[in-house]
Amino acid sequence: MKLLSLVIGHWSSLSLPAPPAPSAPDRSLSSLSLTPHTLFQLRTEIIVSTNTRAIKILLYGKSFPVNYRSKVLIDLLQRSQYCIAQFNPDFYWTSNKFLTIFAWLDFFVKAIFADVIYLLPKNTIYIKNVLWVAKLLRKKLIVEMHISLYDNYVKEYKTIKVDDKKAKAFKEFDILALTKSDYLIHSADYELVYWEKLLDIHVDRSKVFIAPNCNTSTTLLHQRSFMQDGVLRICWWGTFIPLHGIDKILQAMQTLKEKEVKFTCNLFGVDRPIFSTYAEKIQLANLGDCVFLRKDLNFADGSLPKYLVENCDLALGIFGDGDAARHALPNKLNEALAMRLPILTMNAPALTEFFNPEVDFWTCEPAVESIVMSILNIIHGVAYPVDWEQSRQKVVNTFNAVRYQEVLKQVLGKATPNLLPKENQNSESGVLTTGQAALN
Repeated sequence: MKLLSLVIGHWSSLSLPAPPAPSAPDRSLSSLSLTPHTLFQLRTEIIVSTNTRAIKILLYGKSFPVNYRSKVLIDLLQRSQYCIAQFNPDFYWTSNKFLTIFAWLDFFVKAIFADVIYLLPKNTIYIKNVLWVAKLLRKKLIVEMHISLYDNYVKEYKTIKVDDKKAKAFKEFDILALTKSDYLIHSADYELVYWEKLLDIHVDRSKVFIAPNCNTSTTLLHQRSFMQDGVLRICWWGTFIPLHGIDKILQAMQTLKEKEVKFTCNLFGVDRPIFSTYAEKIQLANLGDCVFLRKDLNFADGSLPKYLVENCDLALGIFGDGDAARHALPNKLNEALAMRLPILTMNAPALTEFFNPEVDFWTCEPAVESIVMSILNIIHGVAYPVDWEQSRQKVVNTFNAVRYQEVLKQVLGKATPNLLPKENQNSESGVLTTGQAALN
């Protein structure tokens, strides 16, 4: 504690330079006519000059390298010239309890100077710490959950039992994030409705803002002629979680092979322990000559989109049995349609929030027989027609960074009503630019 007192004492003794005075109109007092109208103008200009500054945002949580939502969020905030700081709990992790005092001190200092606190996507586990500090310092709290801890780990992955203490904690974290935050940003309203039923709560819709996922950044377009070499080239990409229904895909491929259909199926996944499990399943099913498990291409470096537009005839979506599969919008659907790549996925109620299923893409039931029958119909040209360019335009116009930026601006404006945001102002020229120009 002596060391802490010394640090604080030294900090308080530092003389910080005064902030530059706001620029004011060049007027000489001798030529200034101090009429009531002029005084009112001067007062207005002083207020505007004082309040026009970048909104200060404290981002709390881990911005995972693979968390595309956080990456886009931080990039948009930086491009829009908000003043941001981040508190990453992992940076301060230590087994020394005394040192955690400094972590809390840094968090408090940043929170005191912030106008608003923003809990990053997939960081709901930290909601108690953030909520406590936000209430204590009377700061507005914006939460972007992206996933439900309880739904993911208890209902979907089933890695935690329902009666486990951790399950109860996860449920509490979800409820606090959904009900106690000042503003809530999420990618789809349909999923929120599902979470309300799952957690037995009511979410105040006046604080909810929908910003659809914007994972459609690639400009590459599918050019390949369907089965141009006489072989159906099927592709799938993602993580090996129950929601995706990978086992059903493998069973469907086995049936297609038994029917002597000429095809190949490339499954692009991430290098995790379960990767080897599926490699074994492919060999046991005698699919080694037509189904290939790969981890060499990805979206991050652009290698996977390039491969897909040049080599894929049909993309596969999700075919899971759980509630999450029926209430979530799969990212790979948007990614495929943005490339004008034909895709087959399970029909689900969540799709209707943004799409017209059975018009915008091919759908089927989440059953092996339905997947097989749909693929055979596609091969034989009897599947219902889809205007893939029209579907691409719908995705590009809906799932984009500009829309996300507009939602962020709206929420931050409500959270800081006394500030005139400077987010679209060029710091050097002072020229205001449009949201689209800010992204270029």
